[in-house]
Amino acid sequence: MSFRGKNAVVTGGAGGIGLQVSKQLLAAGAAKVAIIDMQDNLEEFVKLRAAHPTQSVMIVKMDVANKKGVEATYEEIAKTFGNIDIVVNVAGIFNDKDVQRTLLVNLGGIINSTLSALPYMGKDNGGKGGIVVNMSSVVGLDPMFIIPVYGATKAGIINFTRCLANEKYYQRSGIKFVTVCPGATMTDMFTNFTEKIIFPETSDETYRILDRLNKQSAADVSRCILNVLEKDKNGAVYVIEGKRVYPLEIKPQWTGKEQAL
Repeated sequence: MSFRGKNAVVTGGAGGIGLQVSKQLLAAGAAKVAIIDMQDNLEEFVKLRAAHPTQSVMIVKMDVANKKGVEATYEEIAKTFGNIDIVVNVAGIFNDKDVQRTLLVNLGGIINSTLSALPYMGKDNGGKGGIVVNMSSVVGLDPMFIIPVYGATKAGIINFTRCLANEKYYQRSGIKFVTVCPGATMTDMFTNFTEKIIFPETSDETYRILDRLNKQSAADVSRCILNVLEKDKNGAVYVIEGKRVYPLEIKPQWTGKEQAL
């Protein structure tokens, strides 16, 4: 995939990995980038627009957990951009003590954004097709005792995205779906980490685990996400760790499933 002239949407684009993805897309020649986020980051947005004066940067303040709001946001983006080629869903939080909010933002937000984008991307609905990349995590693949709620939402993202990467649906819509699972990344997620876990008695061990993790930067992960977009492989699941991208082979376990399903 070439990014030149493409129109993209990035959720969670006000900071961290999402902001870095937005920067990378613009640097690679994307014509228009819409950033959906609840947070304000006016200084960075001004810098983005100044660095890319001939490209369009659209900012929409919206909670991805708000289904109707996200639907209206995509309608607004589609009217402004004309079409949508790329969606990168990054928005997420960590707070295992607030179970409902974690579920609504991390899993619900990915679902809301993805499903809201489809009517404007699908060839079967007048769109040009495209690609949706949903960000999960390595803890969605391998259980981690200290963050079970967060891990559950990330596991759900993997399955949701793989379900949509159905070959028959792709033939009809022209939309590809990919999942990325970054390892430990230096973002605001680690701020006051032990205050957000549901087993406070594990705080000391949690700090030891966090200290041992081999962390990568948000910029490292964003470069890998663009690499994944370039690969353009429907249904793929990738681990991003140590500044590198590794494809996963996930073998079927349900032997009785009909192929058509």
